[in-house]
Amino acid sequence: MPLAQSICPSVMLDSRRAAIVLGLVAWIVIGMFTRTSTDSAHEWSRLGTVESLVERHNYFLEESKFRNTRDKIFRDGHYYSHQPPLLATLVAPVYWVIHQTGLRLTTSAPVDYAYFLFVWFTNGVAFALLVIALQRTLLLLDVPPARATLAALLLPFGTWLFPYAVMSNNHGISAMLVTAMAFALIAIERGGSTPARARLLGGSLGLMAAFEVLPLVSFVPATAVFLWVKRRQMAARDGRHLALWFAMPLVAHAVLNIPITGDVIPAGFHTELFNFEGTTFTAAELTGSIKHASLGAFGSYVMRALVSGKGLFTLSPILIIGLAAGVLMHGRWRGLQASRFVLLAGALLSLAAALLTTNNLGGAAVGFRHATYVVPVFLVLTSPLLAGRTRLAAAASSVILVLAAATAVMLWWYAVRNPWLDLHLPLPALASTP
Repeated sequence: MPLAQSICPSVMLDSRRAAIVLGLVAWIVIGMFTRTSTDSAHEWSRLGTVESLVERHNYFLEESKFRNTRDKIFRDGHYYSHQPPLLATLVAPVYWVIHQTGLRLTTSAPVDYAYFLFVWFTNGVAFALLVIALQRTLLLLDVPPARATLAALLLPFGTWLFPYAVMSNNHGISAMLVTAMAFALIAIERGGSTPARARLLGGSLGLMAAFEVLPLVSFVPATAVFLWVKRRQMAARDGRHLALWFAMPLVAHAVLNIPITGDVIPAGFHTELFNFEGTTFTAAELTGSIKHASLGAFGSYVMRALVSGKGLFTLSPILIIGLAAGVLMHGRWRGLQASRFVLLAGALLSLAAALLTTNNLGGAAVGFRHATYVVPVFLVLTSPLLAGRTRLAAAASSVILVLAAATAVMLWWYAVRNPWLDLHLPLPALASTP
């Protein structure tokens, strides 16, 4: 009996009901690991914006408890987060509800219940939705229901998605959007376009671009190629739905960002706005330009980000399996080659852009932080290995699932307990891990 059916026979229930139950299970499990305090400048930057929106109805950081974050800019007499403002605006209602109970975000409490609830109902919910979208995507790719359900639950825990689900950040939420995009692409190519699928594809792409920026040079152009190839199979009405839902987040970003930076370009790309007394940033650290003096220096940085050092792939080996399967098993994507192109090209272009425009490996954070949002692509690309019905395929699937479980334990020990640890290979001794 395959491992998935022997461990989880109940997933033979109606697949949609199973997906909802699966999402609830993932959300509850993530809640058990969600952090109860914050000590990261990256988190303080967004939390300061959220707090200011709810408590003072502005985007200024100078009166915030989180004003000491280094991740800020100065313009026209005010400090702002250097992160794109749309995500903070969209999640602020979660803190507003928490705020009504009398709880307040803080920088000093050893147990900050407001922070715990905020993270659990934002990044935790995003992780649960990612698990649901992954299960639905694997089913579309002919993975047996029991195996698809167990894989959708286990595989994300065996990747960098796990530590980024227990703290406040944009990368885990963007990863959920990538998974939704993958589902929409495959559903359109396999079953045809519908207004709902077009809205899902356009909305996930638009939000992703507003949150991460890198999709503008990766997933967005790759999806444009997909739409050109499929133009005769898509109704004009669906194209209008897609364009509208793609544009809405970007227009919202522009409306919020122009008063902060003076244009639509996110603050993190405005080097001049980091030039204020007390700043700890230098121009060399900031994102947005080529950071490497030579091809050799770039090659060394790639190795440190992906294989040694931060070990994006080596500390999450499932990603290597997904990448290899995506490149080598193209024949298993019959009828879905356009979707495979978007996923593979988008992920690789995102990695290339992140590597070219950064030089600090994502700072004090586990893994190569800038690549976290593309992780679901590699999970979807494992589908040819999971979809086989032979005994050999069942054995390969079992190996992947066991590897995911083992990696989840390792990530819990080294990364989940302190996601802002500047974790590098070789791993520290167990006794010295916080």
